[in-house]
Amino acid sequence: MFIRKYNTDGSIQTFKARLVAKGFTQKEGINYFNTYSPVVRIISIRVLFALTSIYTLYVHQIDVKMTFLNGDLKKEVYMEQPEGFILLENEEKVCKLVKSLYGLKQALKQWYEKFDKTILLNGFHHNGADKCIYSKFTKDFGVIICLYVDDMLIFNTNMIGIVEIKRYFTSIFKMKGLGEVDIILGIKVKKHSSGYALNQLHYIEKMLNKFKHLNKKEVDTPFNSSMKLNYYCDKTVAQLEYASAIESFMYVMHCTRPDIIFGICKLTRYTSEPNTYH
Repeated sequence: MFIRKYNTDGSIQTFKARLVAKGFTQKEGINYFNTYSPVVRIISIRVLFALTSIYTLYVHQIDVKMTFLNGDLKKEVYMEQPEGFILLENEEKVCKLVKSLYGLKQALKQWYEKFDKTILLNGFHHNGADKCIYSKFTKDFGVIICLYVDDMLIFNTNMIGIVEIKRYFTSIFKMKGLGEVDIILGIKVKKHSSGYALNQLHYIEKMLNKFKHLNKKEVDTPFNSSMKLNYYCDKTVAQLEYASAIESFMYVMHCTRPDIIFGICKLTRYTSEPNTYH
C-alpha cells in the first residue's frame, strides 16, 4: 500500500510504502476474536489543553513509527509470501507472522494492549473517565499522556518529565519526537501568551473547496432557526456526496465548532433524500 502524508498547507510531507496483510480473508472466531480498541476522546483533549492553559504546562507530541508492527499476536496467523520477495524453490511455503501487521483485523487491539502494558509497567495509572489517558506523579514532575492510535501527547509540569518519558519509550518502540505540539487529529494547536487555542481552519477550508460546487453562501449565524426544511422543496442531489459533506462537518462540530450543532442536527434529518436546498 502506498500513502502520501500531507502537511497542513497541502504540501506533501512524506511518501510511505507498507506491506499490508489481506485481513478481509480472516474469519472471526478462527483468525481473530475481539478487534475493538479504545482511543482518547476529543473532549478529553480539549479539557487537557484547558488545564494546560491554566497551569502553564508543557505539551509535546510523539509519533510511533510502524505502530501496528509492535503488537504481539495471540493466534497463529499465516500469509502468502509478498510479491517480489518469494524464495526460489520455496514458492509453496507461507510466512508465519510473529508480530502484528497492517491490514489484520486485530492489529489495532494488539498494539493498544502492548502500549497499555508497557506504560503501566512504568508506573502510570489509568484515568477513571478515559482509558487512553495515563498519569504519573513524582516529587520531581507530574506527567499526563493521552493516546490516539499512534499519536501521543505528553502534558508535563516541566521538561524533566518529558525527557524521561521520551527516553523510556524510545528504548522500547521506534519513536519520532515532534517537539512542541503543532497539529493533532486535524486540529491546529496555537500557543499564545494566555495559553493555547485550537482551530481547524485548514480542515474547514479543505472541505469548503471540496464541496465548492454546492453553491454555499456566507452568513452571520450558523443556521437560521426560522428556516423551514422538507423533503420535496427542490431538486434532489447525490445522497452519498451530501452524507460525506455532513460527516466532514460533524467532525469539525465535535472537535472545535460546537456552534454549528443546531444546523448539523437539522440537516442530518435529510441524509436519506437530500436536495439542493438542503
